[in-house]
Amino acid sequence: MKKIVLVVALLFVLSGCNKPLTKENVLKRMDTQEAKVDSYSLEMDLSVKINALGQKNSSTVEMSSEVDRKNDSFHIDVLNADEEELEIIIKDGKAYLEDRPGVWKKTAKVDAKEFSKQIDYSVPLGLLSLVSDSLDLETTDEDYHLVYEGYDKKLFKTLKKYYNVSFTGFDTDEDLTIEMDIRADKKTFNVQEMNIKIVGENKKGRVVISIDSELDDFNKIEKIELPEED
Repeated sequence: MKKIVLVVALLFVLSGCNKPLTKENVLKRMDTQEAKVDSYSLEMDLSVKINALGQKNSSTVEMSSEVDRKNDSFHIDVLNADEEELEIIIKDGKAYLEDRPGVWKKTAKVDAKEFSKQIDYSVPLGLLSLVSDSLDLETTDEDYHLVYEGYDKKLFKTLKKYYNVSFTGFDTDEDLTIEMDIRADKKTFNVQEMNIKIVGENKKGRVVISIDSELDDFNKIEKIELPEED
């Protein structure tokens, strides 16, 4: 009889271990995991498509970065909308821009901060916290997807602060929709992908701003050194 009771108890324990995590549990585990992320790489594309106010065009900025959070240092390569390449290293409160191949010059700290704040690991977690009550949790074999669709004033203001997005000719409260999908690894709870689309649409036309980021190489980035100033 005791053996039967033990078997039944064990089955209950095992079934509890396999119970799917709730949205709140996933968000909590993601927040906890942040403290364990010392470094990572990030690829980000920011694109704008305009078909409004008599304009029809598109542009894209591409950014490839290595981030050492432990030492507050960044190595950033940027390909801007004019296809101009920029390479920036930020460390110890100093920022350097490669003026020409092998020649580095100090650059304004304010410019450096604009780049570094866009690629900080805390950004996707902060965005999720703003709309946590409105998120949907979708699960695959390998990932958790935190999905949002709608409009939230605080969320838009935060995106505007980080990515300098603007919608001239649109009523932000009435004409905008924000779609956000942030993917976390099911084993580590590291944020691995962030896809955001902000759509502005009214009688004047349509504007779509997309922010797509992929994170990798967690805690594998080598120490970033400052270049010698020419």
